[in-house]
Amino acid sequence: MPDAIVIAQFERRLVEMGCPSRRLAEHVHELAEHYEDLKQAALEEGLPEKEAEAQARTLLGDPVVLAENALAVLRQSSWWGRHPVLSFCVLPLFAFMVAEMVCWGALWGLCWLLGKVFGPAYWLDASTGHTLSDNLKVFNSFAAPVNSGMHLGAILLVLFVFYRLGRRAAVSVWWMLAACASCAFISLYSIMEVRPRNFIFMVSSNPSNQLLAVAPLLIAIGLFIGQRWRERRYAGVPSIAENAPRMAPVVRPRKAIYKIPTYWVAAILMLAMVKPLCWAVTKAILEIAQKKELYTEVWPVERAATMALLKTHQSAPPLPNEKIINLKPFLNRTLADAIAGTGKDNNLSALAVGIHTFNGVPFDVQGVVKLQGNALADGNEKFPTKINIPISGKCSRVYLLHGASHLDTPGNRIGWLILHYRDGSTTRIDINGGEHVLDWWGPIYNTDAGDGRYTTSPDTELAWAGSNPDIKENADDFSLRLYQTALANPYPEYEISSIDYVSALSGASPFLAGLTIDSNEYSR
Repeated sequence: MPDAIVIAQFERRLVEMGCPSRRLAEHVHELAEHYEDLKQAALEEGLPEKEAEAQARTLLGDPVVLAENALAVLRQSSWWGRHPVLSFCVLPLFAFMVAEMVCWGALWGLCWLLGKVFGPAYWLDASTGHTLSDNLKVFNSFAAPVNSGMHLGAILLVLFVFYRLGRRAAVSVWWMLAACASCAFISLYSIMEVRPRNFIFMVSSNPSNQLLAVAPLLIAIGLFIGQRWRERRYAGVPSIAENAPRMAPVVRPRKAIYKIPTYWVAAILMLAMVKPLCWAVTKAILEIAQKKELYTEVWPVERAATMALLKTHQSAPPLPNEKIINLKPFLNRTLADAIAGTGKDNNLSALAVGIHTFNGVPFDVQGVVKLQGNALADGNEKFPTKINIPISGKCSRVYLLHGASHLDTPGNRIGWLILHYRDGSTTRIDINGGEHVLDWWGPIYNTDAGDGRYTTSPDTELAWAGSNPDIKENADDFSLRLYQTALANPYPEYEISSIDYVSALSGASPFLAGLTIDSNEYSR
């Protein structure tokens, strides 16, 4: 029977250095056989058993150093063990995109297999994809969990592959923890997902997927706890062999590092990673500093200037012969009711009830006529898609005091007016997002406002701006906005009997706070 303490010390050091279980059993068995051979040879020389054991221990050497040498040979026999920095710190960052593609390919193959086995209803063909893309809400309800699942699947696949490589190369658990940290990093800053009619992969300077980044960190904690649990089994074994002379580890000659091809590969890959990372960090720091300056110095001044200009416009005297249209019979929202969302504070209560003059045009503001939009389609409350407003008389222009919620894509038609004439004819005037109105949440400053500050139509102006508790909590740099739009009547010589206010059922939900017609030219 071999000396138990010598074998335990050898085994303990192998475990501490991360030797895989299969290799651990092989090395322990080889050492035990070698010890028995040395002891048997001493016994054959005529030595007593205790002296034979002592001589075997002496010839065997320090079991701790033997373990270190055995594991060094194992690591040097593997490319992954010879280059752990490149293998477990850099390569996982590049392997993540490959893993994402593998996961998406597996999902596509699964859908294909289901379609073959259970019929075409399970197959995602081009027509099904286009149908989903046309309905953004349905598409997101389908794609969001799939994107998250594929992202998580890629994380787990990369971790599994590099865990297996690390175990085979017998690297320390710390290198596998480094692979977990690399996966957490790339999952925070990478975006790879299916979007309507396209598939994207990009690296963002802003962290995303915070919850998914927890997965590799949890696995890292599990690996660390597992390693500590393995080591605790040898807590009673001394780390240095007793009654055995210390021996130096085997030192193998090494090439100059710049003569190793892997060094140049690692250097190039590291530069490829460090350059965009430094750029992203520098950009983020500059953006934070710029944003702080905008918040504290630039935007308050520009907002104050806009409010002063609006106050000047609102104090202008009313134009003559403007006819205010009574909207009270058609109101479906008071100014204190929520205009969008479920929060009751997301309203227009900052706008007083009564007659308001904007740019010389008077409006009777009593509430809001809100129309349906696709963004509200799944809500508990339904709004009309069309309102017919009786009007009697001729006019050259129709003035709207209006806004829109959920207007995310300027450039689309969000509604229209249908003018009904006494002779039975009609004409339609389109209301376009970005041209005649912008979202009722948005900037009233100029710097870095993008397309969210100005409408493109010369006949539309910002009429009123305000705030409410909801916008202060969620977007304190934005303001509530209502716009005044003058729409020309193409047939001012004909008398109008009524006007239809119609929603285009786009994503945006238009609403009307005031309606006035210009009867100056054709009322005489």
